[in-house]
Amino acid sequence: MHSVRKKIGGYLWKAVDKVGKLFSKAPFIFTICTAAVVVLIVEMLGRHSIWQGLAFPFMHPVRYATNVMIVLATLSLSFLFKKRSFFVVLISVIWLSFGVVNFTILGYRPTPFGIIDIQLLPSVFTIINMYMDSWQIILLIAGAAAVIAGLVFLMMKVPNAKIVWKKTAIFIAICIALASSLFLLVAATGKYADSIDDNTDIAKAYRDYGFVYCFCTGVVDKGIDEPEEYSKEDVDRVVENLGDTAEPELKPDIIMVQLESFFDVGYLDDVTYSENPTPVFTSLKEKYSTGFLTVPSVGAGTANTEFEVLSGMSLGFFGMGEYPYKTILKEEACETVATDLAQIGYASHAIHNNTGTFYDRNTVFAQLGFDTFTSIEYMQDVEYNPIGWAKDEVLTGEILAALDSTPGQDLVFTITVQGHGKYQRGEDTDEAEMEDTIWEEDPDDGKAFAFYISQLRETDQFIGELIEALEERGKPAVLVLYGDHLPNFSIGSEQLENGDVFETEYVIWDNIGLEKEDRDLHAYQLSAWVMERLGISQGILCRYHQKWGENEDDEYWSGLGLLEYDMLYGESYCYGGTNPYTSSNLSMGVKPITIDSISVEEGGMYITGNNFTEFSEVAFDSKLQDTVYIDGKTLFVEGDAPDDGTYISVAQVTDRAIVLSESDGVIYKK
Repeated sequence: MHSVRKKIGGYLWKAVDKVGKLFSKAPFIFTICTAAVVVLIVEMLGRHSIWQGLAFPFMHPVRYATNVMIVLATLSLSFLFKKRSFFVVLISVIWLSFGVVNFTILGYRPTPFGIIDIQLLPSVFTIINMYMDSWQIILLIAGAAAVIAGLVFLMMKVPNAKIVWKKTAIFIAICIALASSLFLLVAATGKYADSIDDNTDIAKAYRDYGFVYCFCTGVVDKGIDEPEEYSKEDVDRVVENLGDTAEPELKPDIIMVQLESFFDVGYLDDVTYSENPTPVFTSLKEKYSTGFLTVPSVGAGTANTEFEVLSGMSLGFFGMGEYPYKTILKEEACETVATDLAQIGYASHAIHNNTGTFYDRNTVFAQLGFDTFTSIEYMQDVEYNPIGWAKDEVLTGEILAALDSTPGQDLVFTITVQGHGKYQRGEDTDEAEMEDTIWEEDPDDGKAFAFYISQLRETDQFIGELIEALEERGKPAVLVLYGDHLPNFSIGSEQLENGDVFETEYVIWDNIGLEKEDRDLHAYQLSAWVMERLGISQGILCRYHQKWGENEDDEYWSGLGLLEYDMLYGESYCYGGTNPYTSSNLSMGVKPITIDSISVEEGGMYITGNNFTEFSEVAFDSKLQDTVYIDGKTLFVEGDAPDDGTYISVAQVTDRAIVLSESDGVIYKK
């Protein structure tokens, strides 16, 4: 074994030595060639095809050169170090690692790897076990460890090189200048979306412009660019024509439910089913107002559809692949349907049967003006599907609890999760008989689709149960249902009867006698359309969309972009110079968690109270204790009783040990 390791080490060192000699003879040329090869490999990985990667330089030579120069600019910095060959390898490995990550991510979703994914890492860690098996995670860690070990070995072995400062400075300056010039040239001569009213197809942009260029665009292209004509007069000209607000005659409860990966699979060509997987949703479309809903993403990006629906803002004006939840909304509060309805006395509640920290919703919903947020940590009797997502049936009770938590009218915005991928690839396909499927060349995807259908059916049943509950409740109500995006399958627009993978559907159920009126919408127009049906016109963007209706011309787009910039990044001229919206005092959950009594018995302490969940943990002076959940009224802490005067409370804690809230407590006395 020792001799084998010695031979491998010898071969490795010989390879390193040969590369080092080549590098020392012509370092600048070697570095340029390295950049060209790195880009080719990254493109092969991103396209899941060797030949398509090799074709990229011939199909788009200027864009390929731009990608090469960006990589070369980063590699040129290695000449500032004596161990420059090591840093060339290190920087190359970083770019290649990005390519491998992109390759892996594209196996689970259609949206390529971007800088925003690094910001989303905390959320990714909470669900990685649902996408990767344990052995895959172990293999990933082992591979990363091997790469790090190889880099350490290389750093120790490579010789020092003399730094020629004049040549180095000239080389770095030329590389950075060329990279910057080409980057600006490509940015000026082409946009990654054909037009602002078409949702930005990020996957297409990566194919057309290359991974490196698009990744770097995501780094520098954030927020909304200031319009060419931006002044108080420009904003006033847009706002002054919006008309006045009016008090509506009827104020029903408004429930909006964003359905995870939900769509009518009947639109898929050449796919048949033993029965309609979504009979409730189908019957609702026949009786109530409906239409196609153009959303900003496909296969992923729930939070961005959510943002558009709540805010009335188009993501087309933001940076490539940007999630406002992770950027501007960490700093600025925003006008939303929740703040609009608050003006006429509505309370607002957000509900999601997933962890409260996902997409930072536990803080973002305060920026969006919500009064309460009920995440899975505050739900009892939750059932889970085979891959670990909470089933949607739990949401009916949570929606009713939110509606009953106030004496007046409520907005309840709910996000489901049961239909979320990665979809199980099981042997049981009884849930959907697929005589001819678009995945016929990949039986595993066919099985995964069958599993997806089974989850779709259960979500459809939840819709039916929710409507029954609202009817039994007997109060005026409007229920808005819509899909956030299509599921992550190999579905192309040409395989859909409606011809667009960016389209889902919405339907508006009500018990107040609204006439059926169908209209196709963008996600950012949905809330305004619902409010218009109810005679509600609070909010600038709400009135803006209502004024223009279906007339989406250039003036509409320029005005929308102007308002979005002014509200989030500009001088708030539309509000008189000051943003009137501030972060709300967001309460977690609508059912108070209370402690009624504490009893010490042999072996530990029992805490009795109300509304405990599996995520409840007892805290002694705010220090969490190992807690056993017995039921919704009882918790148990093993060990000795605390000291007299200890403040005992109950905290709701995520799987990542983040405390979302802490109940009022009691002072312990023996």
